[in-house]
Amino acid sequence: MGIHTVPVGKKISDRKVRNLLGLNSEKYGRGLICYTPTEKIISHLLDGANSYIMKLAPVDVVMKVFRYNPETIVAFNRGAWRETPSNESLGFWCHLPLNADGHDALFDGRLDRSNPDLRYICRQHERPAAIYHWLVYAEPNILGGLSLVMDRFSSTRLRGLPMYCIAATPTAYNLFLKSGFKQGASYKHWVNPNMMTLVPPDPAAGRPIYDSYVPSPPDPKKLGIKVAHTVHELMVAASIRGAAYVGERMLPVYDDMDGNDLSATHLIGYVGDEPAGCIRIRYFADFVKLERLALIPQHRGGLAFKLARAAIAFAQMKGYSRFYGQASHPYIKLWKHLGFTQRSGEGLTHVTDEVYYEIDLVTDQPAEHLTPHSGGLVLVRREGQWDRPGAYETWGEGQ
Repeated sequence: MGIHTVPVGKKISDRKVRNLLGLNSEKYGRGLICYTPTEKIISHLLDGANSYIMKLAPVDVVMKVFRYNPETIVAFNRGAWRETPSNESLGFWCHLPLNADGHDALFDGRLDRSNPDLRYICRQHERPAAIYHWLVYAEPNILGGLSLVMDRFSSTRLRGLPMYCIAATPTAYNLFLKSGFKQGASYKHWVNPNMMTLVPPDPAAGRPIYDSYVPSPPDPKKLGIKVAHTVHELMVAASIRGAAYVGERMLPVYDDMDGNDLSATHLIGYVGDEPAGCIRIRYFADFVKLERLALIPQHRGGLAFKLARAAIAFAQMKGYSRFYGQASHPYIKLWKHLGFTQRSGEGLTHVTDEVYYEIDLVTDQPAEHLTPHSGGLVLVRREGQWDRPGAYETWGEGQ
């Protein structure tokens, strides 16, 4: 089966792409409800869809899948849940939650999409390896119900899964291109140019680099950064430094824990959900000192550069344009790539035999930075989240 959403000939407006996984259900799903349908509702919906979709799977096949896993079909309509069909508009979304073997079978041809073998489909409450959107049918006036269905795919169990479909008609193809799908799908060594893939939106899009970490990102290798706001996060930064400085470089514990942690800002870098690096920012009258850049050995590389850039951007947002640091020889190249210059001289030695060279950077004053006139509500927001409503602005919502 394929995907179809509106009667043939119904024009889809030339609007911008709105990713299905990013739809605001409070806006688009207003007045609509989604639920697990009865078998009477499913039969009624399949009868309606059969008028527009050729080679639709037989009712008994759809029922077989539904009885095996009731989560595979979601119905939506205006008003309240219903047990029997009515003359009002109805829509439904059928998907196949594929296990690992089913994911392979989708690409190697073993999965018969018109009559799927149940051994490829997950049971209810299991986490699938992939989602194949088997059949979507809805009349235009209730298309907003798709946003309610997509809310289900944002749960922890289903978030971040690869999603595929095959559009049944040119109209459906056009709609799904405008809903975040792209033409073509690949998995392992297989490529299917006729399948479509839903590319999840980046939840950190538009955020500053120092606020780019989002829990459970779709890409488990995605780099993200956030300010350490809690004692727990401060301990995470200390653990990373302990592994990098004390454990690996044999720095004495009390030289790493130098008493300056509570007067500084700490940024933590993540690879997926794994804390993997950190950097410390200390403030002086007209400059900041960037220090304690540390990374877990297996995650060294691009994260170090991103942490350093984030620290500079964070301090610039506070109005600083002059930066100072001390870097050992292996890291001089990284800092120079960011615009730092190395001071002349033989460098400094601390407790270890390693030589540290003083480095400086002066940037232009950022056009937009925090000032006493940035607004009272802005200045009491969480550090690094000045572009997002704070606790005082969201308190009482939904009360």
